[in-house]
Parts: sequence; structure tokens; C-alpha cells
Amino acid sequence: MGRYYWNKKNTVEDCRSVSIAFLKKHGYFCGYKLGWINWTNNVGEKTASIGISVSTWDGDDYVRFQYTSTDRRTGEKTEYDYEVKLTTTPCNYGGVRYWFICPLSRDGVVCGRRVSKLYLAPGSNCFGCRHCYNLSYESRNESRLGRIGQWGYILKAERQYEELYNKIKRWTWRGRLTRKARRLHILETRLNQADFAT
Repeated sequence: MGRYYWNKKNTVEDCRSVSIAFLKKHGYFCGYKLGWINWTNNVGEKTASIGISVSTWDGDDYVRFQYTSTDRRTGEKTEYDYEVKLTTTPCNYGGVRYWFICPLSRDGVVCGRRVSKLYLAPGSNCFGCRHCYNLSYESRNESRLGRIGQWGYILKAERQYEELYNKIKRWTWRGRLTRKARRLHILETRLNQADFAT
């Protein structure tokens, strides 16, 4: 069941974000690469963009963000140019996985969390993790059945079940269900309970 907040928190859906998955998909972990990230609105118009460069040479791994922020009240423009450190962890089947190290600090203490996604919260100037910005998820700010009702929930869960089922390539590993197979089993249980309730 979702939660209701009297003073609703900002959500990750309200923020611009940069993820490790996006950088990997677009080939940024290849030594050194420059590029742009663009954000668009619902009708496809560009609303914002930033320049990024990713370096993974000689253990000095970082992502560099370059962008301009405009104060809506005064029209004053501020240039931002800073680096966010990257770290790696080994993967089970070889290679490494990259992570951001959150550069923000709260109450004088540097966060330093290892995260896969950084957010630019509304009214903020620098990218950081969702913990530092105290971000929630839209789904946690409303009742699961509050917006679309019981049938909408069932239809959504069935779609998720089908998508997850098609993604599973391996059901067990060393005699135990894989993570995706466990998630599928949980979804199936919830669907059965919802069908029984209706």
C-alpha cells in the first residue's frame, strides 16, 4: 500500500537524472568520450541539455558535467562544471560494473554513497543521489488503488508479469530460483490474491 504525505516530497519522476545504464548503453565506458544528454517534454520538445565527458583511463574514473542554469526569477545564468567520481565492482561473469560516488554533502558530511543514478532535484544546482535530496517515488505517494482502481492495478501487474516472463533466460542457478524468477513468483502471488479479492 502506498503512503500519503501531507507535505508531499519531491519524487524522482520530477527530476532530471543521469544513470550508469544510460552511459553504458551509449558506449561511454570506453576510455574517454564526450557527449550530450538532452531531456524532452511529453510532446518531444527539448527542455534541457548538459554536456558530459566520461574518463575511465588509468584508474582516474570520473564523469564531468557541464551545463548552464538560469534563475527563473532574475534571469541570471550560472555556469556549472564539475566532476563526479566513478568506482567499480567486479561482476560475477567477468568485467566490472561502474557506479557514481555521490558528490553532495549534508550538514558538512560528504555523502559518498555508491549509486547507479544521480538526480538534479527541482531548485537544486548539482547532481546527487536521491537520499541527499530526500526524494520519494510517485508510486509511494499515492495508494496503489487510488488512481486507477483495482482493475487498473491488475492490468498493470499482468503487463509487468508478461514482460518479466519474456526477459527470463535462466530460471534457476545452483538449485535456487534466480532473482527475476523470484520476482515473477511474487507478482504471480499478488495477481492470484487480487483475482481472488475481485
